Amino acid sequence: MSEHEREGCLIDPHEELNAFLVDVFHHILRAQARELKKMGYRDLSVNETHVIESACLLSQEGRNSARGIAQALDVTPGTLTVSINALEKKGYLRRSPDPTDRRRVRVSPTERGLRAERDHRLIHDRMVESIAALLDEQEMQALLSALKSISAFFTSERTQSP
Repeated sequence: MSEHEREGCLIDPHEELNAFLVDVFHHILRAQARELKKMGYRDLSVNETHVIESACLLSQEGRNSARGIAQALDVTPGTLTVSINALEKKGYLRRSPDPTDRRRVRVSPTERGLRAERDHRLIHDRMVESIAALLDEQEMQALLSALKSISAFFTSERTQSP
């Protein structure tokens, strides 16, 4: 197994990759939370913005049932229900009967939810632009290639889980 030298210590590449993935994941979440607060969304968590995002995307496709949103987020229906209840109470989402199947309930963004999603998308856009500004074209292509492989791994893991 190949090892890298960093600051006089030998670092196993697998340990370095693990540390990097954990660190980047947490930095992204903290940056999003910080930006949401700066934009005035003190009552929203990053996880809640992802529920709003899924409701917005799936509403456009007509697949915005609670079950569809739970599947898209890979969470249990119970976990999603807690989030929807909170977001409905805060005025970001609303439930309504499905016009074609009265047994189903649709979850849709309110105007407030649509604004929050636009601002959340802006946070993502700014983050991407800031990262892209640090990379030349070759580095960008290498990063995208590596991230596609990582994404494919997690997608296959997700589809194989019970």
